[in-house]
Amino acid sequence: MQLERHSVSAWLTTGRMLAQRLGRLSDSNGWVEHLALLSTGYRPDPEREQREPTYYDYPALKEPVWRWEIVWYFFLGGLAAGCYFIASLAALFGGPEDRATRRTGYYLALLALLPCPLLLIKDLGRPERFLNMLRMFKVRSPMSMGVWCLVSFSFFSGLTAMIQAARDQWLGHWWGARWLARLPQRLLALPGMALSLFLGGYTGVLLAATSIPLWSRSKMLGAVFISSAISTSSALITLLLRLSAAPAAALHKLERLEWGALLSEMLGLAVFLRGSGRAARVLVGSGPAEHGPRFWRFVVAGGLLLPWLLQTWRLLIHRSPKEGASAEALTSQSERGRFSLSGFLLSLLVLIGGYFLRRTIIEAGHTSSRDARTTLWHARTAR
Repeated sequence: MQLERHSVSAWLTTGRMLAQRLGRLSDSNGWVEHLALLSTGYRPDPEREQREPTYYDYPALKEPVWRWEIVWYFFLGGLAAGCYFIASLAALFGGPEDRATRRTGYYLALLALLPCPLLLIKDLGRPERFLNMLRMFKVRSPMSMGVWCLVSFSFFSGLTAMIQAARDQWLGHWWGARWLARLPQRLLALPGMALSLFLGGYTGVLLAATSIPLWSRSKMLGAVFISSAISTSSALITLLLRLSAAPAAALHKLERLEWGALLSEMLGLAVFLRGSGRAARVLVGSGPAEHGPRFWRFVVAGGLLLPWLLQTWRLLIHRSPKEGASAEALTSQSERGRFSLSGFLLSLLVLIGGYFLRRTIIEAGHTSSRDARTTLWHARTAR
């Protein structure tokens, strides 16, 4: 316990020192410009850009009307998809020590999914508009496919959670609960996993299908959102399992999954920024209407790089449970994970970073739609 407190204190001291150094650099935002140039490969040329033709500098696109409802829909939808996927992995391939992961993941998937239709209806303004979207099924329309995926995934997520609740005897002992407990949960998890991956990534595909330069220049947003869904969901499940003293073997598996998802998310984000080039300046730059300071602080540094380094350090110094141990030993109290303050902070950082990833990309897309010159440049050079 003293070693854990000493390690956390060392990390907090290092974090304060880095924050002080970044604070001294943030006055001129020079560090943001260096990172923007390095990540996008594009060096702004104001004189040349001012000579590019526009229609009296009027925006060539209509600004999106998406507000906070869509930000939370993207975030909660990703959590629901990721939690269901992780829980299904534990159900199909996990051992006795992963029962807590399966149970927690299925419940969290349903809880995160419940507000999503309400957020969509709130964004549309009237409930009948949401129902009208169910009147047609267009394979080539990301919005139509997304709505039908949400409805289909809701069925599998709700049914799987009810089966789990019946097996946990939360529904009582009447004949309906016994019938639900006998349903093949693993068989239902297979189509549910496919729908969860679609739900986690279709929001990025939906953004890429628009004409807004930031969103549509690169086609990597779907992969970035899927990786973010897995990383934030594993962080959320790990956070709750730590509070309930789950088996250490299950926590170690989730930590390795989170480590890989964070690495995949950082690589996907780097490819997205490099492929977007000039169009990504609004996301990573330091101009008056650009969102670079928030993106680099809350998404990259606080939500991706720092948690990944902390998770790497934890995996290196903490030995994993022996693979040959028996199920009784793995689930015994002596083999249960202790509450870790560093692990708790790590999970919070990942969740906050996942939220700001979606919020910053959507808000930067609003700004990108008002940039007439970049819009026309994107239209001329689109691949």
